[in-house]
Amino acid sequence: MRLSPPVRMCLLGFILDLAVMIAITVVPFYVYRQLGGDARMSGYFGALQAVVYMVTCLVTSRYVSRSRNGLNWVRFGLVWFACIFTPVVFFRDATVCITLGVVAWAGLAVIWPALYSWFGADPDPERRQKHLGWFNLSWSSGFAAGPLVAGPLYEYDYRLPFAVLAVCCAAALWLALTMPHERAHFGRGREEDPSEEETGHRRDAVRFLHAAWVAVILANWMVGVLRSVFPKRVEDLVQAGGLGLFTGDGAAWPFSAPPATVFSWVSFACSLATAALFFWLGRTKGWRYRASWLIVPQLAAAAGFIWMGVTHSLAAMLLGSLLVGANLVVAFFAAVYYCVADPAHKHRRAAINEAAVGFGGMLGSFLFGALSGRYGLEFPFLWFPVFYAPAFALQVWLLRPRRG
Repeated sequence: MRLSPPVRMCLLGFILDLAVMIAITVVPFYVYRQLGGDARMSGYFGALQAVVYMVTCLVTSRYVSRSRNGLNWVRFGLVWFACIFTPVVFFRDATVCITLGVVAWAGLAVIWPALYSWFGADPDPERRQKHLGWFNLSWSSGFAAGPLVAGPLYEYDYRLPFAVLAVCCAAALWLALTMPHERAHFGRGREEDPSEEETGHRRDAVRFLHAAWVAVILANWMVGVLRSVFPKRVEDLVQAGGLGLFTGDGAAWPFSAPPATVFSWVSFACSLATAALFFWLGRTKGWRYRASWLIVPQLAAAAGFIWMGVTHSLAAMLLGSLLVGANLVVAFFAAVYYCVADPAHKHRRAAINEAAVGFGGMLGSFLFGALSGRYGLEFPFLWFPVFYAPAFALQVWLLRPRRG
């Protein structure tokens, strides 16, 4: 039986982010082992990828939104990402590897806004939310599976994850080639004769959108650190025998596992929380236009994030990672929902949202990479509240009740 276009799009999202998470998982260990780098180099690597992603989202949004078929950019981005990132495995020069790994992220930057814009063309708001929920669940499931695939494969042979990444990109490209134009699938455009309910929805979304973008930046700050800098802390603790299940005594560790595999569990916990909450948010309405849904998860995630930087307990790391992942999904899903509320601006706002993802990842990876390289891996986690407080205050101000 032929799969419907939304189902194919969800499958595309799963396969694509499986490939992306494989890349994210193996890069730090490739830096440490094949390139002889440290947490600072890994952090800079992640920061530069985020910068390229952010800038490309903003620069190309104007052109992609005007294209006759945004899916052509999805196809182009997949080819770009696969053909530029995969050759990293053949080089040992840090400059060449970082250049390839960073430039490849430009391909991803033209993919995601176009995908969300396609779903945003659905004229039915309830169906649109359900489809967005399934799509977010799909790509986050790929994120969850990626570390579990990449970690063990890397320990067996560092070249295997790159090969799997290339196969995933080829499969995603095939799915993208089968997708119909948004107007061919959804019919009339949402710009035509919006209902009173739709008009009110667009108006309410504007107030929450800017605060949601700040929340997205902070959430991806934490996730960026978790992916690019935190692997070094895991590796150091495992190699020193200082990581236990509930205590810092390595003797309490019930079994042995290499660092990349241990880190894959921590990363999986973050992605698991993301996938589970995406499933729930896609079927409920209580979180819409509720300031508490942006604020409370951030506070819990910030506490868990700080604790991850100082604990020697794997259980505490897993819990902290779950909280960071939960905060990410709440902020991101809310931002996407508000982004596509107005069809006249859906692609541009989706691109800005993806730029916020890159900006947050860049800040976290760059600052924490630099600070951990200079002062030790625990230092930036302890000082995270200094960076977090001003952004949190800005959100509270943006979400304040307004007259009229």
